[in-house]
Amino acid sequence: MSVPVQAVGYMPQQIFQLSGTCTAELTPDTAVIMGGVSSGAVKPTDAIEQLDKQLALIRAYVDENHGRLQLLERVRTLKTPQPGREDSEPPFQVVQRLQAEFPANAPVDAILQKLIELGLDRFGDNMLNNYNRRDAVIRFHVSDFDAKLRGLQQRCTADAWKQWCGSPVAAASDCAPDKPPADLELQAFNVRSEETLLRPDGGGSANWQFSYNRMQRAIEPPDLLGNVTIHLDGTILLTYRAEPKEAKP
Repeated sequence: MSVPVQAVGYMPQQIFQLSGTCTAELTPDTAVIMGGVSSGAVKPTDAIEQLDKQLALIRAYVDENHGRLQLLERVRTLKTPQPGREDSEPPFQVVQRLQAEFPANAPVDAILQKLIELGLDRFGDNMLNNYNRRDAVIRFHVSDFDAKLRGLQQRCTADAWKQWCGSPVAAASDCAPDKPPADLELQAFNVRSEETLLRPDGGGSANWQFSYNRMQRAIEPPDLLGNVTIHLDGTILLTYRAEPKEAKP
């Protein structure tokens, strides 16, 4: 007598939500002096000639101090004379916006003083109208910020997978705690600094906060106004789709 064999079926796909945490330290590696050089004259060519001489001195000094000079916009302005009124300032003015970058541990205050002596006379971002106001002249950058955040995200992912492998649900599977699968789906990745930091735009202080998901990446972080180390806390939410297994007959 033959015994009927039960058809082999498949378990439906199982979906699990994984979460993990991670931390990181970020330290600025670049100091940026922001401002501009201006020169005025009756004739445009005279003003530009004087400006170029000042820039040559500034470039030589920046090079000597292992920095990098980046020239940005060059703005030309002409003042309309008022009838019957003499003006002590020359009518034509040219302003060269620039950034001078140095290692974050460079003596930036002494460098700034020398740059002022060499002709730096406009400061901060709003160099065309920065009289009677205070602007942050020196800012600090963290290079390769996106790459550092990607590394933080990978550590959060590894933590989430390790926790999953240690859970009772995954106990019966051949889960490798140190090898997260490549097909984990990112639902949300949130990062927040432990420190409150001054905002360069003068809008007070706040924590750095960044959010990533499947559709959108966070914007670049604001510049730092001081050479300080930032401590970041990350949390991640992932979707894991477990492969269906054959049902035993």
